[in-house]
Amino acid sequence: MYLLITYDISNNKNRNKIDKLLSSYGYRVNFSVFELEVKQHIYTKIVGKLLPFMERHDSIRVYKLDKNSASAAIELNSKLPTPFHKDDSYV
Repeated sequence: MYLLITYDISNNKNRNKIDKLLSSYGYRVNFSVFELEVKQHIYTKIVGKLLPFMERHDSIRVYKLDKNSASAAIELNSKLPTPFHKDDSYV
């Protein structure tokens, strides 16, 4: 399963914990955006771990992408890896 996860978290401590969690499963493509390729049970685990870090005005969005959508994604900066390419971090 391909995921694009974005977040806007106001609490620095919570944001750092989210960064650490998502970094262990995927690749940062922007300051608050991660690409992940995981199995269903890992997806469920990640969502469960993210929920406690949210406060009233925070936002975490998880976009599920099918294989065709993920492979059709392009990076306009030719110096960066293609989306969902796992060899290197983008930031």
